[in-house]
Amino acid sequence: MKLRHILGAVSLFLSVAACQSDRETTQTPAPVMSSMYKEGGAGTSAVIADLAGARAALATTTQQQEVLTYINQARSKPCQCGTTVYPAVPALTLDTQLNAASNKFAVDLATYNYFSHTGRDGSLPWDRMTREGYIWRAAGENIAAGYTTTRAVVDGWLKSTGHCTNIMSANFKNVGVGYGYSASSTYKHYWVTDFGTKR
Repeated sequence: MKLRHILGAVSLFLSVAACQSDRETTQTPAPVMSSMYKEGGAGTSAVIADLAGARAALATTTQQQEVLTYINQARSKPCQCGTTVYPAVPALTLDTQLNAASNKFAVDLATYNYFSHTGRDGSLPWDRMTREGYIWRAAGENIAAGYTTTRAVVDGWLKSTGHCTNIMSANFKNVGVGYGYSASSTYKHYWVTDFGTKR
């Protein structure tokens, strides 16, 4: 389901520092976002993504490190997501398997011009994580499209309750970051963060 990005500051209690930066205010028109979360254990998935013809750009190590830095900055202090104030939580670490799942999915979104947590092969986030060998007990995914920079996409997620909740969840220890770009797609820039904790 597409969620419209709503501009405006998140009102915070006086004792809670703002989670997002006000440094970046320019964004492409009408970016979209969506989030998902699941606990309980890893399923199995036999579906295989068809990315043979993919020509979209992949996330760079620099982009992955920047997104990780901004997420961990938010996690380092109390943060209000919607009406709930979350305490500071430990920093996440980048995970190679989650990076692979995130990158492949972001490229698929850009290449085939769609926006959904459900892949073209019917896979859900946890299926794609499992496919990369990440055996999870908690899993979540944030996706976004239309944001042109790492700072803008993380700030957008922090201003949206479901995405912010994934970012601030103490249930997660690892994250993967993916980026896909295609000039011929609707939103051009596609971002995926897969969150997880291993079994």
